[in-house]
Amino acid sequence: MNKKRKARRWLAPVLSLGLAPLILLASPGSASAATWCWKPDGYDIRKGDTTWAKSQTQAANTYQDWVWRGPTFRCPTNVPSCSYRYDQTKTSGWSWSVGISVSNPVPYLNQVLASVTPEYGRNGSTATTYAWTVNLNPGQSAQPIQVVERRWTQGTFVGAFRTDHSSCGRGEERYWWDGNYQFGRWTANLRVNDWGTYNVWR
Repeated sequence: MNKKRKARRWLAPVLSLGLAPLILLASPGSASAATWCWKPDGYDIRKGDTTWAKSQTQAANTYQDWVWRGPTFRCPTNVPSCSYRYDQTKTSGWSWSVGISVSNPVPYLNQVLASVTPEYGRNGSTATTYAWTVNLNPGQSAQPIQVVERRWTQGTFVGAFRTDHSSCGRGEERYWWDGNYQFGRWTANLRVNDWGTYNVWR
């Protein structure tokens, strides 16, 4: 419940610009008591709730993206062993927009709905202080890296203004907010975790 409330709060400023098109046709007779009357070409977007993206399924496995690679150190071959410590702090910002797809009943909404795909995992930063030492064998190389672990996830959108086209008079139609209505589909590669480490190879 807390995660759902958080998502709604985060989406509110986005939807102050993009909620207006989120009107879906409904079956006749499904209107609730809380209704508004607007002309079909526009309405007050301050009314009603906010649309949010709900996760439904996710891939069994995760995969890694290396968002930063530092300088490479190679242990000489004519020594018994090496100790390497990068001894710096690195912060990398990252943002993922690739891999997001949106499908919904009204094609022109794709651009709006892509912007409200879940905020978690879409952007952030990774800060690492490389204050630890890695031990290398002769001929091995080491490189500090920062990793973002991601998982393919898909779900639906929840919440929309709906209408059965019943008339309120003066050219207006009857609309109501249905906070439980699920529609469309989104797919995105969401962040699961991030960390800093050394990549060691020969």
